[in-house]
Amino acid sequence: MSTKKNRSFAVFSLFLILPLMFLSCAPTPRIPVAGKARGQDMLTLLPADTSAFMVADWNRLVNLKAIQKTIEEEKELAAYRKKAEAFVNLTRDVFLVAVAVAGDMNKPAENAVLLVNLKYDRSKLIPAESQQESSLEYYEGIPFFPFIEIEESAVGCLAFLDDSNLAIGSEKAVKKIIEVYKGKVPNLLTSKEKRPYLKDINMNSLTFGWLTVPTGLFKAEDSDNPAFKLMEKVRYLSSFTDYRQPSYTAEIKVYADSRDSHQKIAETLSGLKALGLGLSGEAPEVGQALNSLEITSSERYVKLYLSLKEDLIDGLKKIIRERMVGDRAVQKEKTSP
Repeated sequence: MSTKKNRSFAVFSLFLILPLMFLSCAPTPRIPVAGKARGQDMLTLLPADTSAFMVADWNRLVNLKAIQKTIEEEKELAAYRKKAEAFVNLTRDVFLVAVAVAGDMNKPAENAVLLVNLKYDRSKLIPAESQQESSLEYYEGIPFFPFIEIEESAVGCLAFLDDSNLAIGSEKAVKKIIEVYKGKVPNLLTSKEKRPYLKDINMNSLTFGWLTVPTGLFKAEDSDNPAFKLMEKVRYLSSFTDYRQPSYTAEIKVYADSRDSHQKIAETLSGLKALGLGLSGEAPEVGQALNSLEITSSERYVKLYLSLKEDLIDGLKKIIRERMVGDRAVQKEKTSP
């Protein structure tokens, strides 16, 4: 083989190998470390049987101008922020948060858990063991603090997993998280059933989530409604939201039992979109938002994608506020003697 051919073959081989090298060097998910963690790292703290979760890049989210403006305008949010910052700086020291149902979706109260990835001083939050009134307990060597009890059952606990992670939830949920953290129970990313769906989610986004639709959710009084019968076929939902100046984007994927169901769901949603457009005459901002909504179906899922600029979102917020004020005025009229 000539030198020229050898070089061509070498260059071609390099183009094939390089992508594989970059993929193999991509960091694998790990227990989240404050300031260094990525959103998907939070999933290493959730058990494999998790039925729903929502992860948020809190540090990025709370520092957005739109969020800062909302906090300043809403007095209740500003007051809450002031109380919370007695313990931790919400805009600087909190990095990621995750809300999840770490088990059966039909038992959310006992399986709901909040995970917080942050920088904090454990010595200021963990009561000293020498204190007689301290209710600090340990599970698998991890300290946790029951703070709400009903009939001798801890329905609210705070667990100090390490210097970067807190878990808040019922005693059952918190202990489950501790077992995952200690490697006693497989984490969500190891689930063969859920892995294909998790791969569809943009985990580098502002927020991302996943939900198992409980069986029988739509089998209520409206069982004869064609739309409800169609929604009975939905198995999972995934979503993400993101911000790239000057637009916010959102995507939802609906996973049903077949391609035919996906097509029918997309047609139903498109019909609702058309109906909304027809009713949005007095609110052009609503029409613009609906026109931005893309609905497509495939063999694997139905995809809803929306991209809205900041000024349009401000317009929609204004309409909502005006409607709320109008509704309150009408309600006041009805209740006045």
